[in-house]
Order: sequence, then structure tokens, then C-alpha cells
Amino acid sequence: MRRTALLALLFVLAATAAPAEAHAPPSTGGFEFPESVWWDGETGSFYVTNIGGTTLDPGGREPDGYLSQLSGEGQMVAAKWVTGLRSPKGMRRVGDALYVADVGQVVVIDVAKAAIRSTIDLDAIGAQFPNDVAVDDKTGDVYVSDMLRNAIYRLPGGSGPPEVFVESPDLESPNGLYLDGGTLLVAGFGRDLDPATFQPREPGRVVVVDLATKAIAPLGGMAPTGQLDGIEKLDDSYLVTDNPGGRLLRVGANGSVTELARDMPGAADLGLRTGDRVAAIPQLGEGVVRFMSVP
Repeated sequence: MRRTALLALLFVLAATAAPAEAHAPPSTGGFEFPESVWWDGETGSFYVTNIGGTTLDPGGREPDGYLSQLSGEGQMVAAKWVTGLRSPKGMRRVGDALYVADVGQVVVIDVAKAAIRSTIDLDAIGAQFPNDVAVDDKTGDVYVSDMLRNAIYRLPGGSGPPEVFVESPDLESPNGLYLDGGTLLVAGFGRDLDPATFQPREPGRVVVVDLATKAIAPLGGMAPTGQLDGIEKLDDSYLVTDNPGGRLLRVGANGSVTELARDMPGAADLGLRTGDRVAAIPQLGEGVVRFMSVP
């Protein structure tokens, strides 16, 4: 049943793609269901999580998931830089550790050794679909979204034990996370998500969680916009991907939405190199990562 539903999800990603543009951005291929990209300024590398396998199964627990390492120019350095994960998704680095959201766990990777340092169990607190990671540089706390449970977990100090930080349908199936000062920005996939089809009753938007009060509200009164996935900050606005829509959006603090690019079916959790404004966008079902300069 799960595999059938996820095959249906892959079909939706392909079927709802936006029309092609005349000038498509360059891309790097050779991935197995790439879900997330992270730019590591310390090593000058892009890291890419691969769900792995021959059929899309983002809930799978077989240890066939892995991370790839790319150069700053987007060239493959190590196709299987770190292996042995289940179906890895979003990630963030803090110190010498890379935290990766995985099925039923958070995987902590020692960047220098290119090896798994430890895993933090999320099954014990009822995790359903861990998806992305945000890190509080001041406290060391790590936050993890759970799209199917409508929850965000917290790992105090980055090592746990994990706890449910907030759980509410107002999170609108939380996918991407970005911590900005005292607020947690959440890219919502959509309200009332059907776990069998991954289709929401209505599109998602960016919502804001106040870390002090746990209050939840749409960013700037933003209207439902799409099935949102990754989120990063650039200047005073946010870059957000619309997964089945294949779009890259700029969302202002007032909730305004501007389409920057399209024709990227399955656009998932983007990485961003802010220095030269390069966005790296994995296309889940296409096996490629697109690179583009953001105006």
C-alpha cells in the first residue's frame, strides 16, 4: 500500500510540472531520488541526500540511502560520500556535524571523517515522516519537521532526548524549516494532507512559529500558494520551492509571492550559497540538481 501511494506521488510530480522554459538552468545528474541540497562553506561543497533505490519510497527503511558530495562548481566529487542511511531528506550543519532527517531517526554525520557518528531515535516519540532540519546556533537545539504528523520535534542541545516541540494542523504539513532569530519559518506542503496520495485539501504557504510562545501564523498573512518544500533566506525575503509545481518562489516578509523560475518538476529542498546567490534545487523524480543564479 505504501509503495503504491508513493508511486502515485511520483506520477503527480511528473504530471503537474509547469511548461518548459526556453532557457533551462544547468544541471548535474547521476542521483537516485535527490531530496535535499546543503551548501557547506567550510569545505566548499554541496551535499545532496539521495533517498536511493530503484523506486521512489521516501518512507523506506532499507539502508540504501546516501549522501553525495559535489564541488562548488556542481561537479560530482563523491557519488556515495556517506552511505548506510534509510531515506534521507533535509539537513543542516552545526560545528563539525551534519544533522540529517531520516526515516524514524536523525543521523549525525562527522563531516571531516565522512562517516555516520550517531543516530537519534525518533520512533520512540511517534515520528511518522521526518523531513527537514533547522539549527539554533545560540542554543545548539535542533528542530525537525514531521510532514505527516503535523509536528516539529526538538533535540535540546543537538543530542536529545527528542521531544515534541509543537503539533498542530496549522503547521499545514510542515516540510522545509528555516530558523530566523526567534522564529521558525515553515514551508507548508498543504492543509489536511492525505497520507495515501500525498495530496492536501488546499495548498500550503509559509507559516511562522514563535519559539518563545509557540504561536503559529501565516507569514505576513500569506495566502495558500503551493505544495511548498524547501526554504532558505536571501536578503530580506525567503526562497521557497513548490514541489509538484516545479517552481522557485520568492516570498517577502509581507507574504508577497514572486515566481523566479519554473520547469523543475519535483523541486525539493533547495540549497543556497548566499555569497554569489547560487541556488541548487534537487528534482526528486528526475535524478538531477539544477543550479541557478538568483537575482
